[in-house]
Amino acid sequence: MKILEIDTENRRQVRDFLDLPFRIYADCPQWVPPLEMDARRMLDRTHHPFFKHSDAAFFLASDTNGQILGRVAVLDNQHYNEYNHEKTAFFYLFECVNEVNTSQGLFDAVFNWARNRGLANIKGPKGFTALDGMGLLIKGFEYRPALGIPYNLNYYQTLVENAGFIPEGNMVSGYIYPDTDCQRKFIEWLNVFVKDMG
Repeated sequence: MKILEIDTENRRQVRDFLDLPFRIYADCPQWVPPLEMDARRMLDRTHHPFFKHSDAAFFLASDTNGQILGRVAVLDNQHYNEYNHEKTAFFYLFECVNEVNTSQGLFDAVFNWARNRGLANIKGPKGFTALDGMGLLIKGFEYRPALGIPYNLNYYQTLVENAGFIPEGNMVSGYIYPDTDCQRKFIEWLNVFVKDMG
């Protein structure tokens, strides 16, 4: 296995990074792909506002034949660390086949990158903004995710925990079915809200 820190100016490496989820989730109807423009922008050091104050690295794992098996990003969000008086890195955009050696190789690259920058802790998945990457899905894989809720395959929790990560908390999402009073009240409230905005 080979771990490569991609050059974000290299179109082929960027394409390999962005295309991997489409292969991993090819047979998963619940997965909702990101908008291509948004996904590509995260690797754009010139135009993404994150890179004006912070830095990130993007890693790919491949087998001996060059087949891409996994990816991950690691972020040094300097605004976060200054505000919170921390030395924390975040991992994000983790996608991987169900192979512990591959995921561990990716996380070792994350750990080394963070250590070389003097960062002492790593959390994630957590992205470029406060609303990016809200952890891992650990239950409810049969449902499409709600807006802002992550979706990943059921083995990701094992891969992440094998790398030494432990859960920090839980988030819960759910569905409101059309025939409930709660949904009708929400729609009534939304109609009033929209009317007041206009």
